[in-house]
Amino acid sequence: MAEITQIKAIDAPLLDELSRVVGELVCGATIEPEQLRRMVEAPNIALFAARKEGRLVGITTVAWYDTLTARRGWVEDVVVCQEMRGAGIGRQLVRQAIAWAREQGIDTLSLTSAPHRKAARQLYAKEGFESINTGLFRLKPQEK
Repeated sequence: MAEITQIKAIDAPLLDELSRVVGELVCGATIEPEQLRRMVEAPNIALFAARKEGRLVGITTVAWYDTLTARRGWVEDVVVCQEMRGAGIGRQLVRQAIAWAREQGIDTLSLTSAPHRKAARQLYAKEGFESINTGLFRLKPQEK
């Protein structure tokens, strides 16, 4: 079992650790310190870290926003280091995300997962997520 904690402050060593882990999701990804600071200070965002023997081995982010009809939440970037996959760390992170969502009064919690991520998709289904028949549309406003 890993220790799961919410990241509430950042420093250079943590930034390096996060960059290493996020690099396993998006090759060459960089984390902007200011963006990370805004995330950990925001009341509607939780960044969770999984540590095993003091080493960062997984992360996930949960965020919520209010609409006129509900409080919606999203789970983003569930990442577990390659060498730790299959050890239940992803499950721990997802369960922590769900628990936090409940505490925040989130009505629906969503996530996306690419079809080729079979193990992740099985995990999400086992934890109660259902595939919904909808099309996700995405626009990158900064590129328009």
